Amino acid sequence: MPVLMQMILGLILLYALAILGVYLLQRKLMYNPFVHVNTPHRDQSPDLEKITLQTNDGLKLFSYYRAPQKKANGDLYPTILYLHGNTGPAQDAAHKLIPIAQAGYGILLLEYRGFGENEGSPSEKGLIADAEAGLHFIHLRQGKNAKVIYYGMSMGTGVANGLAEKRPPAGLILECGFTSMTDAARHHYFMFPVKYMIKDTFDSRRRIANLQVPLLVLHGENDKTVPVEQGKEIFETAKVQDKTLKLYAQGGHINLYDFGASEDIVKWLNERFL
Repeated sequence: MPVLMQMILGLILLYALAILGVYLLQRKLMYNPFVHVNTPHRDQSPDLEKITLQTNDGLKLFSYYRAPQKKANGDLYPTILYLHGNTGPAQDAAHKLIPIAQAGYGILLLEYRGFGENEGSPSEKGLIADAEAGLHFIHLRQGKNAKVIYYGMSMGTGVANGLAEKRPPAGLILECGFTSMTDAARHHYFMFPVKYMIKDTFDSRRRIANLQVPLLVLHGENDKTVPVEQGKEIFETAKVQDKTLKLYAQGGHINLYDFGASEDIVKWLNERFL
C-alpha cells in the first residue's frame, strides 16, 4: 500500500477514534462540577438556608433557600428558582442574587445532582427533574399559588426551558443562553458531527417557541462561550409579546453582573410583579 494511502487511512482512523472518545466522554466534557467559577465575588452570598430536596427518582439534593418577603398588601414577593451553569457548585453564583434578595424576592438556589455535595450523575432528564424538585419545595413552603420565576444561566437556561415546557413559570429569565446544546457544542467542536453525537440536546429553540410568559434575555456581546447570536435567536423565536432583550457591549459569559445585570433584573421584576 502506498505511503500516502497509509497516512490517509491513519488520519481517518485517528479522526474516528476522536469522535468515539468525545461521544463516550461527552457528559464528562459537558458537566464540570468540580471546577469553580472564579470571580472576585465568589464568596459573597445572601443569607440562605441549606435545605434538602427530594427528586421524583429518589435522590436527595442539598440546595439553598431564602423565603420571600411580604408586600405592603400582605402578598408574598415571587420566588426566583435559580439554575446555574455547567461549571462549579451553585454557591459560586450566589453573589448575583444579593440585589434580588435585598429587593424582597425569595430565592431557591438549586444544586444539581452530581454537583456540590449531591450524589447522582447529571443528565438533561436528571437536571430537569432536579429543577422540578426545587419547584415542588417552593410550593410546599409557600402554597401552590406561589409565583415562581425561573432564572437560568448558560446550561441552566436549557434546564429552565425544559422545566418551563412541563410547568410554565410566572416569568422566565435567560442569561447567556444557547439555542441548543448541539449548537453550543458545534461552536466549539466544529470539526465533529455533533448533530449526531449529543445525548443531552437541551433544545431551547423548540421549547421556547410557544411559551407565553414574560421573558427577559440577557447576553454579553463579547461572550466567547455562547455567541450572542444564539441569545438573539432565542429572543426572536419566543412568540410572547412581553419580552425584553438586554445586551451588554463589554459583557462576556460570566461577568454580566459587573455591568449591572442584577440591577436590571430587579427592575424588570419590579415592573411586572409588584
